[in-house]
Amino acid sequence: MDILIIDDSAFIRAFTRIHLAEAGYEVGEMNPTSLFDVLQAIHTHRPALVITDYEMPFCNGETLIRAIREDPVIMEVPIMVLSAHRESDLVERLSQWDLAGYIVKPIKPEDLVATVRRHLLPSKP
Repeated sequence: MDILIIDDSAFIRAFTRIHLAEAGYEVGEMNPTSLFDVLQAIHTHRPALVITDYEMPFCNGETLIRAIREDPVIMEVPIMVLSAHRESDLVERLSQWDLAGYIVKPIKPEDLVATVRRHLLPSKP
């Protein structure tokens, strides 16, 4: 799997999955119900990139990012945040976790694909 999308919004998951799949990426998605479930999915599928929301019912994105970065088995998995939060202090605080990118919603499909390609994954044929 190239990309795992973690978001509690079915619309955002579908939007992201459809446009990245059209660009040639293998995309999985999950509606997170617990931190344990998300970490287990990352362990199982070993995605090349995780794209996660910041605001989720089970935990915020920072908690998820910290959990991934502190897990020696998956700590190197690149993470992008896709969020409506634009606060510079939040983006700066999250940058300590070595993010692959921070994308502000709403985003155009072509900008989403370009951001993924530019920050992490090479273009697919």
